[in-house]
Amino acid sequence: MGLLIGLLKRIFKLLLYFALFIVVILVIPNLPPYTKFTNIELEPTQPRVGVLSPNEALNNAQQLFKDKLKGPEAFRIFDGELYTGLMTGEVVKISPGGHITFVTKIGQPCTGLSQEHICGRPLGFEIDEKNKLMYVADAYYGIWKVDLKTDKKQLLVPPNVEIDGKQAKIFNSIALDNNRDLYWTHSSSDYDLKDGAMAVLSDPSGRLLHYDSTKNISKVLLDNLWFANGVVISPDNQFVLVAETNSYRVMKYYINGPKKGTSEVFITGLPGAPDNLRVLPDGSGVLISLFVVFDNENPLISQSLANTPLARKFLARLSRLIEIPFEYLHEQYPHVVLEDIIYKIGHFSSISSMLPNISGLLQVDWNGNIVASYFNTDNSVDHISDSIVYNDKLYMGGPHLPYIASVPAPPLLKKAFTENKPSGASAMKSEESKKTSQPKVQSAPTAKVVKGTEKDKVKVVDMKDNKPLVQKSSEPSSPEKKAKVDSAQINKGNQQQKEKIVTKPTKIESETKPKSNEPKVTGAKPNTDPKKPMTNQNNNLKQPEEKPKVISKQLDEKQNKQEKIVKDSINKSDKPKVVTPEKVPHAKSTESKDEALKTTNEKPKVQKNKDTVKMKTSHTKQTPQNPVRDQIPVKEDIPSDRIKPNEETLKVIKKSGPIEIPNPN
Repeated sequence: MGLLIGLLKRIFKLLLYFALFIVVILVIPNLPPYTKFTNIELEPTQPRVGVLSPNEALNNAQQLFKDKLKGPEAFRIFDGELYTGLMTGEVVKISPGGHITFVTKIGQPCTGLSQEHICGRPLGFEIDEKNKLMYVADAYYGIWKVDLKTDKKQLLVPPNVEIDGKQAKIFNSIALDNNRDLYWTHSSSDYDLKDGAMAVLSDPSGRLLHYDSTKNISKVLLDNLWFANGVVISPDNQFVLVAETNSYRVMKYYINGPKKGTSEVFITGLPGAPDNLRVLPDGSGVLISLFVVFDNENPLISQSLANTPLARKFLARLSRLIEIPFEYLHEQYPHVVLEDIIYKIGHFSSISSMLPNISGLLQVDWNGNIVASYFNTDNSVDHISDSIVYNDKLYMGGPHLPYIASVPAPPLLKKAFTENKPSGASAMKSEESKKTSQPKVQSAPTAKVVKGTEKDKVKVVDMKDNKPLVQKSSEPSSPEKKAKVDSAQINKGNQQQKEKIVTKPTKIESETKPKSNEPKVTGAKPNTDPKKPMTNQNNNLKQPEEKPKVISKQLDEKQNKQEKIVKDSINKSDKPKVVTPEKVPHAKSTESKDEALKTTNEKPKVQKNKDTVKMKTSHTKQTPQNPVRDQIPVKEDIPSDRIKPNEETLKVIKKSGPIEIPNPN
């Protein structure tokens, strides 16, 4: 019994000391923080029914760029790329391919997150797409204008200048109107961002202001907002919406029209703390990001403390009194550990773990009616500060997330963002549509090429077969014309046409190597024997008849004409028995040694034979009366193909096309 009484006495003493400690903190004047704590009445929360009923639309979020981006607070799209601001003070852009590129930095170089006041923290920004300018609201350094082309910066609103008797702290969000004026918010007049949790406990001190770019001054529009946050301008430029995070509502301020200068509640009793606002591209309304969502099962402490000013005052003073000794020690003995302790006391990142693990989005029309709601309940997105639809996916960011969360865009949001899609995204769509239509275009030219080659083949054969007719009435220079015609056809035709042109003359020109007494005989390309060479010609000419059957009648006429040419040459020749039948087969036997070379590389042989024709015709011009034995040395027929004037080059036709190669001699 005595043990129980002693235990109760000790508990009573502890409670008494604790109560005395609380009274001392509350009663003693001039203790920081130096601000007001009054009773604040909040509007009742809207019931979680209907469009606000719980759902899991944002669950199973994919974590993109994990540990590569820290604290993507807000998003903007420019030139098809996604821009966001980070906890390290930088503004970066992300390409559709996933490349992260540095854009600008307002703060100074720092060593870590505990030096946030040195690094800077861009919470909101706007992009003037026409002039390629960025307006950045840095929580510590004020509002800046940045040239995206040169990275030149201009300070518009400094952080240490009082506006209407109050100093602006925690520069939060910014909106740009058509006149390049700015509507911006700062969340507190008493605390910096590193002590932002104390701003939630203290009385409202945030404001909505208008910056006149022509006069370079800012004017207060709304005062005493409990942590003023996101701000947007209506599409008709009639009013401005501003999120009041700790009051769980959105305020409307008229900037034009008959109600200019007045304000009213746009929507209140939200089931969560509103953060950034975004005008939907289709103009249907606004998208509200809920940093934290609460209900009866998951209450919010700050909501419960709104009407208990003494409790809020005690917590604010207690946290500040704990922080002051560490600040003093850090000034005397700077150390990283002390710096981390100071950073964590009073920072939002320290109390975020105490908040419910539910966040969401609200789609609201311009009349303040909730159209749809989307919630995350599996903690895959830890507190949403902003969201945007990019490449048909919903991208979500948070001030303390080490990644960007992504889920498939809900149908209503996807429709709202695709009505007036950014130019970069529409260009990717157009490129994809072009790619899908390309196969149909490719099929058409293939058919045309096939038809063209077949026609060209017939024409080429006709030209080859008509050559003896031309040479009959022409001078000895007709073989040169023949070579020109062949080269023109080869250059115009395809590779298949080249093969046709080459294979047919090889059999005819193989018989033209034995030369006759007169130029006409070489032009017609027959042998000088009256009978046996004719049979050889007929046999050789029958082979091309089997392939192109269309030209059989033409070949019969040509054979008769060639027989007349041979008979005339025999009558005119003085020594008809110079070339005996025994020597002609011998000439062919010498050529048969190189048949393997002809089969593997027939095209170069054809061109060589054409050049030999030119050589022989030019030689016959100089000595037309020489005997046949002097003109046709049978054994030296092959060396004569190699021994040529150094001035000319050998023309070789390969599958890749005609190429000039130098004469080896």
